[in-house]
Order: sequence, then structure tokens, then C-alpha cells
Amino acid sequence: MTTIKRLLAVLALVVAGAASHAASLADRSPFAQGHWWDPNRPGSGFDMFTAGGQAVVNWYTYDRAGKAVWYTAQGDAALLGRDAYPLLKHRWVNGRKADPVVVGGLRVSLRNSESAQLDWTVDGFSGTTTIVPFVQAGETLEVDHTGSWFAPDNNGWGFALTQQGNVLGGVLFAYDASGEPTWVSGFGRNTDRSVDLFRFTGPCPSCPYAVSSGTPAGRLAFDFDAEWQVTARATGLTMPVAEGVRIDGARMFQLSIPASARAADRQLATFDSAAALKAYLDVGMLNMVDARPAASDFSPAPPTVAIPYSTTNLQESGVDESDLVKFDGRFAYTFRHSLSGAREATVRIAELGSDGANVTVRGSVALAGPPRSMESAGLYVAGGKLVSVAGTVPKVRGGATWAPSNAWSGGSTQVEIFDAAGGTATSRWYAAIDGHPVASRRIGDRLYVVTRFVPAIRNFFFGTLGSNTTSNVSLLAATPLFDMVPKISVNGGAPAMAVQPASMYSPPQGSTRPFADMIVVTSIDLANPRVADAIGIVGAVETVYVSPRNIYLATTRQDQRAANGDLRPAPGLLYQITDLHQVALGDSGMSIVGSGMVEGILGTDLDKTPFRLSEDQGRLRIVSSTTMEMGWGIQGNRNRLTIMEPSRAAPGVLRTVSVLPNARRSGMLGLPMEELYATRFAGDRLYAVTFTSARFANQMPTVDPLFVVDLSDATDPRIRGELVIPGFSDYLHPLANGLLLGFGRSVTMTGIAQGLQLSLFDVSDDANPRAIQQVVIGKRGSDSALLQSHHALSALPTADGNLAIAFPARIHDGAIAFGSGDSATYAWQQSGLARYLVSGSTPSTARLVELPALVTHKMPFTQPFPDAAADGARSILFPGATVYVANGQFWRQEVAAAGVVSGPF
Repeated sequence: MTTIKRLLAVLALVVAGAASHAASLADRSPFAQGHWWDPNRPGSGFDMFTAGGQAVVNWYTYDRAGKAVWYTAQGDAALLGRDAYPLLKHRWVNGRKADPVVVGGLRVSLRNSESAQLDWTVDGFSGTTTIVPFVQAGETLEVDHTGSWFAPDNNGWGFALTQQGNVLGGVLFAYDASGEPTWVSGFGRNTDRSVDLFRFTGPCPSCPYAVSSGTPAGRLAFDFDAEWQVTARATGLTMPVAEGVRIDGARMFQLSIPASARAADRQLATFDSAAALKAYLDVGMLNMVDARPAASDFSPAPPTVAIPYSTTNLQESGVDESDLVKFDGRFAYTFRHSLSGAREATVRIAELGSDGANVTVRGSVALAGPPRSMESAGLYVAGGKLVSVAGTVPKVRGGATWAPSNAWSGGSTQVEIFDAAGGTATSRWYAAIDGHPVASRRIGDRLYVVTRFVPAIRNFFFGTLGSNTTSNVSLLAATPLFDMVPKISVNGGAPAMAVQPASMYSPPQGSTRPFADMIVVTSIDLANPRVADAIGIVGAVETVYVSPRNIYLATTRQDQRAANGDLRPAPGLLYQITDLHQVALGDSGMSIVGSGMVEGILGTDLDKTPFRLSEDQGRLRIVSSTTMEMGWGIQGNRNRLTIMEPSRAAPGVLRTVSVLPNARRSGMLGLPMEELYATRFAGDRLYAVTFTSARFANQMPTVDPLFVVDLSDATDPRIRGELVIPGFSDYLHPLANGLLLGFGRSVTMTGIAQGLQLSLFDVSDDANPRAIQQVVIGKRGSDSALLQSHHALSALPTADGNLAIAFPARIHDGAIAFGSGDSATYAWQQSGLARYLVSGSTPSTARLVELPALVTHKMPFTQPFPDAAADGARSILFPGATVYVANGQFWRQEVAAAGVVSGPF
């Protein structure tokens, strides 16, 4: 290479300034640094990196005789995709590197940072190949030695190193005894920082493809003295090496830029200016396609009041979640519904007498602002404040979180704060935020609202070609940044930017093209109503998880859906990658903590995916799933636990503490055909349920295991026990004293879901979890709002040490309504609230005891439509009564007068 000294000088400056330089989008590498390959022609590959404004490509391939040979190409990084770089072949003469010979050319055209097209010419032969990064693990390393290494005092050869998770390896490129370039390579999953090398023969770039073959070539070990310095130790090297090439004991340095000096490649990066943000959004708008829309217990302890009552069932204690019903100890709040069951922009207020003795509707209050969608509306109540969060919902087939961006255009979110007292509510503060609501949480007096916004420009055509492209470009040029970012209007005032450009961040791009989607987290002070802070991230969000101290945003690095909404694999990858971004919360504002990545995806259900994450003692635990390239869910699924924490050595990085399975603990969370249905973290334990659905019934027996994972040692998580049970749990609820509730469905031996199923487990002995009792409720066709939202479960400890629980249920039973066999659906019987008692507080005494149901509708009368028991109903439990809330109406049942129901109110 001709500019090594120049690259080293620039590299020294970059490394020296890395610690004090914030991650900026301008510092992000144009492509993923390290090994690349053509998945359709394994056995050869490329090492690509940038330094000092130069792009460098090392090509490891074969000549026409099948002998291993390597070439290099280097040029101005600004010319990527425009000009071909000279392709050089190197030689070793008289004990030193000789001048290279030009043997062709290489043009690198980036499709995105993880996909490139190479147009090449070698010795008169030309061709084109598409390459992607060679990814072997999806873990964030605190110190990553991936890069191109060389020995300054023995220049001309080197090692292209890859370090990913527990994978170490790469390519040793040098010269044979005649001075001709040759290479050996190897990769391994180990911890001793060494790799077995192999000599390969294979097809030349223009030759018909044939599988390469390799023979052992010795072993190479690495003594890492620093991130940028290593000593190579060769053992039994059989590679013929030219005289003067000194591999064993070579003191090597990175020629590429170390990972620590490429912070923008591994974490959120700021835009350098408002103009840079505008340019990014312009490109993102042009990339959009036209979406085709389709027509221990984590719940909070009961309040310390004279008469206890059940509260909203939460994932994390201290982190409140919006819901359709809220109760402050005296007044219950819910949304009014139309006669057709549609939620309306009006809150009904009912006073519930002491111990739920009566239900008295005190009135209602209309939400401010213009008519809005109420499909995603929810309420909070605390500190004398009633809060409504409502907004639009994108309509798209196949899961909104992975929907094409255009589906998220035109959204709006409304937040209104009321002073609530004495059965009345007075509006005090109102904000309208551009963008569909994604999630919200309340911690103390702070409300955090997450929205997703896509610009809507009049006459702009998404996903069009030809003449519309010119029109679109002209429209974007004439549209100022202010009109392309989300706005917020407070109390009807003039719209202002919801987030300032300086607080907008960009995640690692991966193979995802730039899109104009923006995720905004708005912090609202409820005690003194105002917008306290806001930050934004360009792109989509797959999961939002909030602990008492942090908010975590998860985004997939690959496009998960095609333009028509179909799930698609990630070509050339063993698995998908999900990026995690941690944002610290506090009264003084929000701040970015760091970013990391995990193998796999989390899914699209924003009610269930947060349960795949949990924070404990400053560490994030996350369960991800991988579906292979041959087809989504067809050939298999792999579940993986990752534990992460902020790095002290590499600020801004969430380092991987441990993973499961690993080389030491190979046990899997489910067999390849089993999908992850439910997860729940409880202290230092993880409970997970996997299930083989009916579409796999002809491929393997139906099995439905419950796993118990010990997390007490964060560096060494392990599966302690497994229980195979009939049916599956879609929701898990930890109880005290080693008990666990599961709610889901019973299934046939062929994997076809039937009625509802409530399960009580003994998990006090990790190694021997057991099912204490399983209760099947109804037959096929039965449904419950608890399958849609964990908020539908209510629980209340009783005075005698038992636990009362309740959940909505629509029961089908009796005669077959249609179908036959296992697929038959039975006739509707009744709807309302199913009630049970967990009698006994220890595994040896605990039993599920059915209590009289609170039935609101029953044969021969007409089934309600829509039936809130299947979606939307809630309940409030008191020691002496139960209040059921469905479609904006209230029903009451006295415990002493079993089965007597009054209402609706």
C-alpha cells in the first residue's frame, strides 16, 4: 500500500481525540468495517475499512489455477461508487515488499452500509458480485480488535482480524517461498485468543463456482497489549513463507481505525447541523414505499388504605402504564363508548362506595381538541391529576411496528391533564404532538410519551418512479426543515418543533436505508404541566421498555418487511440484529447512556415485547429470537438471552456481560421448531414458555415447555429446570413463595388451540418446576382480553393470606357452531369476568378455586358486540365486591351475595 504513513498519522490523531469527541453522524463510516463476503460464493472474502479519507479493500480469492491469492484496492473514500480503484497484486522480493503491479480495477458501489456491489476486472476478466458483512455473532464487545493489522518494521503482510462475541479469526495474508501473495484463514469460537489456520484452494472470481477445500496450516495466537497493539504467536505454521516475513513474535498495530475511535458506528450519533438533518430526511422521503393499508410479583402492591383494592397490573413496580380504566381509591375513570362499542373522546367518572359497596356515576368530561382517534387511548390517575393520552393508529397488514414508513404518516397524539377532585375533572393543560403514539409511561410526576412521526408533504408521492421523482425532489427542496419534523402545540398555541435538531440522533444504519421516520420521547411534568424535555431518534422502534431509571428503545437493523407488508429474511445473515439504546431518566432531563446490539428480533406486539426485557442492578436482560434465512418460522427459531450493561472502558457502549446459550452452557430456550410465547423476569429468575404451533405439527410432536433460568450470576446465566406441559401460557404472572401463574390456551396433540387455560406452577425448586393445577375454561372459540393486554388481569391479596384474581372471559361451549374435529368452534355461552382464588400461599398448599363469575351477558340473550370480554374489559377487586368495566359501563358483584350482579351503570 502506498499511503501507510499517511494513514498512521491520521489514525494517531483520531485515536487521541476519540475520548473527547462526541459521536457525530459525519464521523460514521460509510460501510461496516471488517470482513465481507458473497454468501453465494463462500470460501473467499474481503476486508474493507476506511482511514484518513481513504477506502481500502483487501480481496482474498484464488487465481485461475485455484491457488490462494490476494489483491488490494485503495482510493479516495469520496469516490466510492463513482471511480474504480486500481487493483494491485503485491510481491515480496529480496526480503522486502516490492512495488505492486496493477492487474485490474475494483469499483465499490454501496447500496447501504451493509450491502455493496463490486464491479471488478482481474487479468482481463470482468464481473460483478454483491457482498455483505461476514457476521458471526451479534454481541457488543467492550474492546473490539476487529481490523487490519500490520507490523511497521516488517511491512508488506498482515492479518485481517475479526472479533465478534466469542468468535475470533480472520485471514493471514503474506507471501509464499517464491514471493507470490498467498493467504490462510480460520475462525473459531473460543476464549484463548487463538485460531486454527487452514490453506485453501478454490475457484477464481471468473471461474465456475466450486466449494473450496482446506488443509490445516498451523495456529496463530494473539497477545493483545492494547486495543491497537498485538503480538502474534505462530505455532506449527505450515504456510510456505517468503524469506524475511517474520510472523512469530511480530509486534503488530492496527492500520484500520480501532472500534473505540469509531463511536458513531456503534451508538447513537448526533446530526452535525439542522441542514444535515434536513438532507437526511430528504433522502429518507425518497426511499419510502407506498404502504397498502388493510381495510417476585412485579405489579404494584395494593395501596395502604383502610379498604384495599386492586390496581393496574404493571410490568415494573413504580412504572405506571396507561390503561382503559383507572381508580384512585374513590373514583373510577373510563372512556365512554357508543352503542356500537366505539371508544369516544369522553371520560366517564363513577364513584365506587367504600369496599365497592355501590357504583354511582358522577358525570363525564369531554377531551379537548378536535375529534380524534381513540383506538389507542389510555388514562393515568395520580396526585390529584387525571391524564389522557390518545392518538391515531396506523392501519397496515402484518404488524405496525415493521410496517412501511408511509403507514406511519399523518399521525397525531393528544395529551391532556385534568385536575380531578370530588367526581369532577377540570382541564388544565393540553398538548397535541405530531405522530402516532407508540407507548407511554408515568414515573412519579413525569409522563414519558413515545411517538413515531413521518412527514406528510402535500402532492408528494411515496414509492413512485419516473416523472414523479423530479416532482418529489422539487417539493423537498422547497420544504423547510420546520415542515418536515414533528411539532407540538400546547394549549392551542402556535406549533413548535417537538424536538430540536441538536437532540435528534441517528442509530447505526445497518442495511436499513435512511427513512424519514422519527421516534420522539417527550417528557411532561405533571405537577407543573409543561414539556420538560424531548429527544428524538431517526428510524423505527420495535420495542419500548421502561424501568424506574431508564427507557430502552429497540430497533431492528435490517428491514423486516417488504413493501407489501410480508415478513422477509435478511439475505446472507445467520440472524437479524437488534440495536438497543438506553436513555437515562430524571428530573434534570433525559440523556443518552449508550447503545448495544443483540442477535435476533423481539417481535411486533408492543404489549408483549416489553416483557422480553428487564433491568436489574443496572443491567439489562433481554430475550431475542432468530428466524433463519430459509423462511420466517418455517425451518426453525432460536431464542437467546443477553445480559448487557453500560461499559466503563468504552463510554456510550452497552457491553455484553453474558449470553445464553454459550460454549459452556449449550442448553437452548426451546427446540428449533418452538416459538417464544411468553417471558417474565422476576428478580434473578427468568421464566419462559415456548410452543410448537399447529403449522409445525407434521414436522415434530407438539411440546410446550416452561423454562426456569437462573440469573443470580449475571456472568453465567443457566437453565435450571424445564417442565413440559399441555397447552401454552401467553402471559406469566409471578407470585410470592415460589408460585407462578400462567394464562393461555389448551391445545390438542396436533397443536390446535382450544379453550382458555389457567395454570398454577410451583417454581420454588428451580431444577424441578411442576404444574400444581391447570384449569381449562370453555372450548374452542373462547377468548379473553388478557390475551390482548396484561392489564386485563386483576389481583388482590385477601385478609386470610390467599389471592383473589379475575380476568375477562368470553366462553364458548355446548354445541358445535361450525367446523369439525379439533378445528370445531363451539357456540357462545356467556361473557363477563372469570374469578378465581389462589388458595394457600405455599407450593404444598396452593390450589386454584373457582369463584362465581360476574356474568354480564348469557344465552339465550344476545352476545354483546363488540364483546369487551375478548378485548378491552377490566376489573377492580375489593375484599367485599368486584366491579367490572366493559365498553364504558360498570357492573358490580357482591362477594357475600355470590352470583348476584347489578348493572350496567
